[in-house]
Amino acid sequence: MTGKSLTGISGVALLSGVVITGVSFGAMSAETAPESLETIEVVGQRLSFVDTGQKKTQLDIQTETPMRVDQMLTTIPGISLFRRADSYSAHPTTQGLTMRGVGANGAGRVLVTLDGVPQNDAFGGWVYWSAIDGDLLETATVRSGGSSGAFGSQALSGVVELESLRPRESGGSAHGRFGSFETVDLAGHYSLVGDAGFVTLGAGYEETDGFYLLSPDQRGSIDVPASSDVGYISARAGTSFGTTDIVTTLRWYQENRINGLAAAPNATETIDTSLRVSGGQDMRYEVLAYYRTQDFENTFAAARDERTSERAVLNQYDVPGRGIGLLARLQFGTSEIGLDGRSLSGEVHEDFRNLGAGFTRNRRAGGDQWTVGLYGETTRQFGRSEVSFSARLDRYKTYNGVREETDIATGDLLREDAILDVADWIPSGRIGFSYSLTESAQQNADTQITGAMYRTWRLPTINEYYRPFRVGNDITEANPFLKPEKLYGIEAGIRHDYSDTSYIYAGLYRAWLEDGVSAVTIGYGPGFYELGGFVPEGGVLRQRANVDRSVTDGAELEAGLSVTNSFSIVGRYQYARAKVTAFDDNPEVVGKRPVQTPRHSASVTALYQGDVVSSTLGLRYQSSQYDDALNERRLDTIVTVDASVRYRIAGGIEAEVSATNLFDSKVVSALSADGLETLAQRQRIMLGLRVGF
Repeated sequence: MTGKSLTGISGVALLSGVVITGVSFGAMSAETAPESLETIEVVGQRLSFVDTGQKKTQLDIQTETPMRVDQMLTTIPGISLFRRADSYSAHPTTQGLTMRGVGANGAGRVLVTLDGVPQNDAFGGWVYWSAIDGDLLETATVRSGGSSGAFGSQALSGVVELESLRPRESGGSAHGRFGSFETVDLAGHYSLVGDAGFVTLGAGYEETDGFYLLSPDQRGSIDVPASSDVGYISARAGTSFGTTDIVTTLRWYQENRINGLAAAPNATETIDTSLRVSGGQDMRYEVLAYYRTQDFENTFAAARDERTSERAVLNQYDVPGRGIGLLARLQFGTSEIGLDGRSLSGEVHEDFRNLGAGFTRNRRAGGDQWTVGLYGETTRQFGRSEVSFSARLDRYKTYNGVREETDIATGDLLREDAILDVADWIPSGRIGFSYSLTESAQQNADTQITGAMYRTWRLPTINEYYRPFRVGNDITEANPFLKPEKLYGIEAGIRHDYSDTSYIYAGLYRAWLEDGVSAVTIGYGPGFYELGGFVPEGGVLRQRANVDRSVTDGAELEAGLSVTNSFSIVGRYQYARAKVTAFDDNPEVVGKRPVQTPRHSASVTALYQGDVVSSTLGLRYQSSQYDDALNERRLDTIVTVDASVRYRIAGGIEAEVSATNLFDSKVVSALSADGLETLAQRQRIMLGLRVGF
């Protein structure tokens, strides 16, 4: 990767460094008095959110099976990446998160935040999951269903809130793991806590030879394992001045991948920084500013001659992106008002049209966009009822759109699209309610009826607007005329809790997705098309387009039981009946199920936490789904088992063994038009040692 992505934020990084340095040398002490820990615990806490009637699921990251965050999240039915592949083998551009069966796409329809900072890529909306160190996380809160208010325009079908560990005393930990596919995982962090605040430093490195994406009977001599290596460094610091908390973060991340063909590498480098100031007593406030820059390089290749030769078909040698944002919130009593804004930019520089003697054409495509929204929300109590209201109005603009194509040999301009700027206003909002059937909260049992209705939206990414791409023989064209997605939803549920030892939840929902962005098939190869040029044999030409309407009817069941103080079990199930109900430009898909959307998904997780031994055992089920809009290419049902055991050797030293897909069940994440099955989630067994200090 080049170093140019670093220079763009040198000023902001320096500011963060000054804050970190100021805290780290300001009255730090490893011998903090116990009474100061109460103050330290407050540093880094965010303001609460209005979530009346919203289904929430919280994962305690520190007790889960050692795995990447995206793998942990997909233990919750209805949450998945664009395809079944996790971040170990999925191409970065397909790692967008989806929820509740409202339809999947590479950009994702779920907002993912880390301490309030959006993790969705500024250019394409996907999430670099390997950049998130699970050892530095405390919780992951999943808010199902559309969320407006402070979450803005990205939380179309839900939110995943990741919260960093809040250090309460000086110390840290380090781990080393080794396992399947020659995987090596090394990471560690240390926190210095004192009267003035805290500083946490973390770093990690992981590399794996990876597995083959095709089975032996389908792969050829050119196929290689999907290998990768990842490195990251982070610094986070917090301090307090009276009732004001200041927390700043600086993070660097780099990843290099080979996605199944030696001629198809990709690489990513990101730097992001944030500053949050919060405080107040009767009137609470929070101001969060963040900046992120990333650079992406990627090559797509096509297999030829029965997979005995390969040819690079697209060389994206420079794909820079930048995002900057501000969230300001003011809470008074049970009400809140706020301002939320983001500015994003990105473009792709790529060589294409390789007929065998090298690339002959060059393309530059990209643009800018911003959104600014004002919102207000309030919560009111009426006896045993609670009702919340949220309303938001956004102004968005996409501008500076460009698509230029030139002849590499002559420099002649072959194409220059005139892309008009687009701006508009979009309202969104949410109403939620809960009603307690129990007269007194002091009773052992409590039963609540909840419900909500909402309208949320998502602005298509710069990638969706402007960047065409090719994977093998399949070509997908961009569409600068895309409209924002809108989601309308209604849901109701009932939850019964008994004495903090068990609970059960049942809920129903319906979601209407209008103008959902999807890749629509234009034609099949071999043949020449005015839109995308020549499509080779076995290839497909698609274009991103707005699907007029799709509807998802769903049901959710969840139950948890604490058998003893050490042993608990949770079971979850989701039913999602999704179908396209209107699409004037492509009526063939009406009545079909959206791609990569299973109808049934379920999981059962058992957790044992003892003084010496801790273990988890999880089972995941996902019914069949389709890999094409016409529902012709069916992916079979999958059942996988994950497990882990930790053994405390002495003091802070633990040995651990973990396994994902313990029995190596076959998981097919994609099925091409000519029958090639892309494999995912292969069995991965890891042995490790963890040391706390």
